[in-house]
This record gives sequence, C-alpha cells and structure tokens, in this order.
Amino acid sequence: MQALPDTAAQPADVCIVGAGAAGIVLAIELARQGKHVLMVEGGGPRIEEESQDPYRSEIIGLPHNGIHIGRFRAKGGSTTRWGGQILELDDEDFIHREWVPGSGWPISKQELAPYYSRAITLEGLAQANLSDEAVWREIHLKSPAFPDLESFFSRWCPEPDFSYLHRRFLETSPAVDLWLHANVTALVREGSKILGVKARTLSGVEATFRAHQYVFALGGIESCRFFLQPEQADKPWNRSGLLGHHYQDHIIAPAATLEPRNPSAFHNIFDNVFSRGFKYQPKLRLSPRIQKQQRSLNVAAMVIYKSDTEAIAAQLKMTVRKLLGGKWKQASSSEIFALLRHSPLLARQIYRYSVKHRAYVAPGCRIELGVHTEQDPLSKSTITLSENRDSLGMLRTRLDWHVSDNEIDAIRTYVKVAQRSLASVARVVPHPDLDDYDRFRPLCGDNYHHMGGMRLSSSPSDGVVDLNLRLHGMDNGYVCSAAVYPNSGFSNPTHTLLALAVRLADHLSAI
Repeated sequence: MQALPDTAAQPADVCIVGAGAAGIVLAIELARQGKHVLMVEGGGPRIEEESQDPYRSEIIGLPHNGIHIGRFRAKGGSTTRWGGQILELDDEDFIHREWVPGSGWPISKQELAPYYSRAITLEGLAQANLSDEAVWREIHLKSPAFPDLESFFSRWCPEPDFSYLHRRFLETSPAVDLWLHANVTALVREGSKILGVKARTLSGVEATFRAHQYVFALGGIESCRFFLQPEQADKPWNRSGLLGHHYQDHIIAPAATLEPRNPSAFHNIFDNVFSRGFKYQPKLRLSPRIQKQQRSLNVAAMVIYKSDTEAIAAQLKMTVRKLLGGKWKQASSSEIFALLRHSPLLARQIYRYSVKHRAYVAPGCRIELGVHTEQDPLSKSTITLSENRDSLGMLRTRLDWHVSDNEIDAIRTYVKVAQRSLASVARVVPHPDLDDYDRFRPLCGDNYHHMGGMRLSSSPSDGVVDLNLRLHGMDNGYVCSAAVYPNSGFSNPTHTLLALAVRLADHLSAI
C-alpha cells in the first residue's frame, strides 16, 4: 500500500479480497454493470518471495506439492504460472450418483451454462472453436471412437496470465481501485453484517477497507484458512462444522505406459492440436455407463510424453511464447541462449506446429497414460490450522491429504477399460504396482487443484455457503473460490470458478 484508503470516502459497492482469476473476472463484470469495486490483493504486481510466506504450510498427510508450489500471492494469482487449461464439469458431476456419497451440486449444469459461455470470452477464447467435431475437421481427421471411452478436447487460454490479459482494465478502469500488498487479516463485524476488512502490509502498515458487499476470492486453501482463524470466534458460517472438511484435489498418477501399434495413427489421435492460434488437448473420459456399472468415480486421462528432449522442447516453447507475447523482460539471457543452441529442435517444432497444426513429439520418448480422477466428495482430507503464525500474525495452514482405496479403484477401472478399448491403437501396460494399494498410493500426486472445504449447500446444516455463494449466517459476505465445490469431477477447476464469478456478479448487481 503506497497510501491509506480514505476513511471519509463513501464505501465501495463491492470489496473483492484477492486479485487472481476469480477476483479479476468478478471485478470486470461488476464494473460493466456500473458498480464501484475495491480490489484488495496481498501480493505485489509480480511474484515476490516475501509475499509467499503466508502460504508456507504444515503437511501431515500424504505429500502435497501444490500447497507450496501451486499458489501465488500476486496480481493475477496462480494464473501467473498456470498453463491455462479450460474445461467444464461434466453433466454427471452436478447430479447425485447413488454410488458416490455426497455427490451432486445444489445448482444444475443447465443453470450454469450461460455463465460458462460468458466466461469463455473473459478467458480470451471467444474465437476458439468450441465444437470438438469442428476441431477434428479443421485438421482433416475424424473424431476417434472407442468403446466405453469418450474423446474430447480441453482448450487452453492463449494468454493464461490474467493480470496481463486484462492489464488495460486493471490499469485504467475508473470503476476499480486495486490495492497491492494489502493482506486482509480479519473482518470488522457487527452481528451478521461485515462492516469492513482489516489489512496490513508485511512492513506493518494497517488499513481498513469498507464496502457494502464483500467477496473473498482467496483460492481454495487460503479461503478455508482465513475463515478458520480463531479471531472470528463464533463463526456463524460454520454451523455445519464442515469448514475445512472434505478437501479435494485431482489425483494424477502414472497408471500405465502406452506402446503404439501404429505410431502415425496414434499421434493423429493423441498429439495436441494447434489451430488458428488456439491449443486443444485430446483426452478420453470413462463413459457414464461404465462409471455406473463399475461404481466408479469420474475419471479421464491424457497421453504424456516423457524424455529429455521433450523437457527442452517445452522450455523452448515457453520462451517463444514470452517473446511473441511482448514479454521480453521475462525472458532470461539463459533462455535466449537456449533458443539459439537448440535452433534445430525449434525448427522441427515450428514445422510441426505451423504445417501440421500438431505438437512436436520427440522420437523414442516414453509414453504414459496420465490418469486423473476426482476424489471422494466426502474425502477424509482436511484443512485445519497449525500452532505457528505467519509474518502477518495469522495461524498457518495444516493440510492432511488422503488418497482413498476408492480413488485408486477408479484409476484401476480406467486402465482395465483402456486396455480393451485402445487395443487397436496401442498396447496398454499397467503400472506394476497398480494392484497394490499401499505401493501405488505414494505414486498418486496432486494436480495443484485446490477444491472443497467450504461446501456449497442449500441449508446451513450441510455446508458453508449458500446457492449464491453467500456465507451462511452472514448478510453481505461471499466466497468465490473452488473451496465451495461439493464435488469436483476430473475437470480443471478454473473455468467453473469463473462461471460462478460471472453468476455472482449478476447477483450482486441486482442487490
């Protein structure tokens, strides 16, 4: 904070705590509808080591990488480092599945559909092809068909960093005041009404921000941590006792390797597609029929190519992306020298990209079936508080992350189906430890997708926020975070979160 907010000024219409993807999209939509918005972000204009300190956490369950290397406290939040993959939740994710306790949302996919469409534009994908069949036609191929596995594409934001994508809005909109290095540490409350939020810098400067409505867009883990802090003694939003419970991530596991029978046909099906400046990644989901028959969680997979050359090619691609995007200052001298040193490899990438409209894959690489599954909606994983305090005086996060037998069963089911369904294009070789829960469990990693812990529910007895994302028991406090997801499917969470942000903007504008 370069200065203190004017305490004599009229309160803003909405105060948004957090300037990541959800906060930025919410601010844009509110500004378009004539609202004056305060954005309060704990980090700075870019990632800073000292601003990351509040994210240092205690892990008491399985190892969890994303809690430390998948969260970024800065303008743009985690979009400053993510890949930008966009996927809707499946229709089945919104309905109760009798074999999956706790499954289903209290809102329908149909209700969220128009907000998914509006989010696409805010993600920079308005000109992308939204029809999978049309993408296959663009590259003159037919959509692949496999028994019990359904082919689909994910789409990737051409500019994943929302602080850069929406920089003009953030820098020039008269409707939005953005405060950086302002870490919100506590609420100012009077009963069920929030009167303000207290913030402070790491150097100790303190301020209070006031508005008529407050939205906390802090990320999945940080949202739970903030509302668990002991200073909010009565916690009216936690009458259910579920705050911090049923945390979920997406499990990613090297479930099998693939040996193509016809390499040309295999790569036609599974290599990433690049068309008219947009990236599309082929994936295969387990069909709803087999999920029901096998009583499986929702699960999908993608092909992962692994080799030293693949790693170099990925780094070259990132460097070129920075340069073409005008981010010259972000490209280090070592990255530029690597471009020159590996120019023959870069030339092969460019040819494959510009002529064939597909990703370059190095010959002889190891091919893995990367299976990613949802976790049990009533997962045993929890977010609680450590006894240790961060540099702001707040208790740190303690994460107890579990991978259940049921979740490993879903991965096993997928591999067995893939062995049969993909037999014409590849030999599927299961991981040797797949049938041993204790040996395979340590191979299951998190996907940096932080969901659950502040469950969306119709009743205060069943969750933490209501159908409009308002905290149960509060008049003017909302949570716009993947923490509210009752269950999470296998899809990357950001697209659904941004659809919820657009929906929330409409709700707040109507108040």
